[in-house]
Order: sequence, then C-alpha cells, then structure tokens
Amino acid sequence: MTDAVHCVELGRLAVPGMRIKVRWFPAGANNGQVWQAHSSILSFSRVIGEGVQHRDVATHSSSFRPAGPLTFWPRSAVWESRKNHSQVLTVSAYFDSGFSAAVDKTPGGIRIDDFSMLEMMQILHDEVTAPGTATDDLVGAIGSILRIKLSRLMSQRVRNPSVGKPCRSVDVAMIHALISQAGVRPPTTAELAEKVKLGRRDLLRLCKETTGMPPSRYIEETKVDRAKTLLATSTLSMKQIAYEVGYSTASHFSTRFGQFTGLTPSAFRSRARRQDQPRREHEEN
Repeated sequence: MTDAVHCVELGRLAVPGMRIKVRWFPAGANNGQVWQAHSSILSFSRVIGEGVQHRDVATHSSSFRPAGPLTFWPRSAVWESRKNHSQVLTVSAYFDSGFSAAVDKTPGGIRIDDFSMLEMMQILHDEVTAPGTATDDLVGAIGSILRIKLSRLMSQRVRNPSVGKPCRSVDVAMIHALISQAGVRPPTTAELAEKVKLGRRDLLRLCKETTGMPPSRYIEETKVDRAKTLLATSTLSMKQIAYEVGYSTASHFSTRFGQFTGLTPSAFRSRARRQDQPRREHEEN
C-alpha cells in the first residue's frame, strides 16, 4: 500500500524499453488526484462502479471529461482524475526516455480507440500478476508492438489532427463482448448503458452511428447469430438453444428467429446440415 496515492500495487515488471505497473485503487481513494507524466504512459483502466473522469491540466482545460479505457499521456502531460468513489484497476506502461522524445508531439492526453491495444494491455495485466513461461519475452514483444502503434498514431495526428477524435470502436467492441458473453440472459439496453458508462441516449446514438441499428435490435441480432451457430454445430434441443441464447421459451425463440431469418429454427438446422454434408464428404475423400 502506498499512502501517497492510496493504491495497492498488484505487480510490476521491467523489460527493455518499458516497465509495467498493475495497481488497484479502492473506492473513494484519489478523488481529485493530480498526476504528471515523467515519461510517456499508456494507461488501461478497468472501472468497477461509476466512471472515471479526466481534466487535462497541461492544456488548461476547465472541465472534466469521461475517461476511456485506454489513454496515452505524453511526457510532461499533467492531468487531474476524478473517480467518483469507484474502484479502478489500472495497467500502466511507462516507456523509456528515447521513445518519449520520439512521440512527444502534444502536451495533452489522447484517448486510444484501438481494440487490439486494449487486448494487449489485458495480456500485460495477466503476465504481470500471474507470470508464466517466457513472460519477459512476451511482454517485451508486446512493448515493441505498442511502441510501433503509438508512433504511427502520433505521426498520423501530426499530419491530420482529426484522427485523434474518438470513433468509439473500443466501446462498440466492449458492448458486443458484453452481449456475446452474457450467458443465458443478455443484458438489457439499460444494463448495457450502465456497464459501459453511457447514458441511454448516448448508447442509442453510438449504436446507430456504428451499427446502423438501435441497441435493442443489435442485442436481438446477436442472440439470433448465436442461435444460428448452435443450430448448425450442436445437437442441443430447441428448448436448450432458446435458453442458451436468452429466450424464456422455445416458442418465443422460434417466433423471433423466424422474424429475423424467414426460417424456423428446425428448417435452418436442416439446411445447414445439408450444406455441410458435401464439405465433410469431400474432406473424407
């Protein structure tokens, strides 16, 4: 426990060009904490509870803005964070001075909307908190990829500042993951909005801008897609599949599936198996 910043350090690791810290900030701690980057920092935050907000001190911002899950802070950036009593798990990658000098093109923080980088930060968390075979090699390789991606991002921003505006692709990927991994009961629109820290109107606008449909339709199509996979690849009964994808009854599942596909679940399964039979026979021959 570090009293100065009220956090619990869960692990740290240093490889050439980069060092990683994984920390947990308990609820209520560091509300209004001011931070300064002495090297370039890529920070991944997993929030439990209300969202985190940042105010960019270096650019004299007067208002707090919602923080994304992944933020890049160039060397000498200064920002204030407001946690609103939430618990936060952070994975911070600190890059060496040589890399900091190469990408130090802006004094303020940059929200990163690159889902592959988000996934890499999750891998860093896993490797630091539970190291395994060749952890140093894996973390070093991820560090090299992150430096390349950040260098490209900074170069693009110099040529075209508008590329730094968030496209919210990370949010869309998180929404899809929440729906796809929700188990037997996919989340409602209200639950989705709460989980990704968006108002219902913002969630509606985001889904329409990126998928062309409202979140309720997106949830429904995802459920039907999951059902198609189970129908084509499993021997589960219609009742079991209905339960797996989040419908209360087999009849409701059949009705909704027909509305989306024009086929009953049984007809879809039969067609899928007929189409798969020639492929299997060809592979056997």
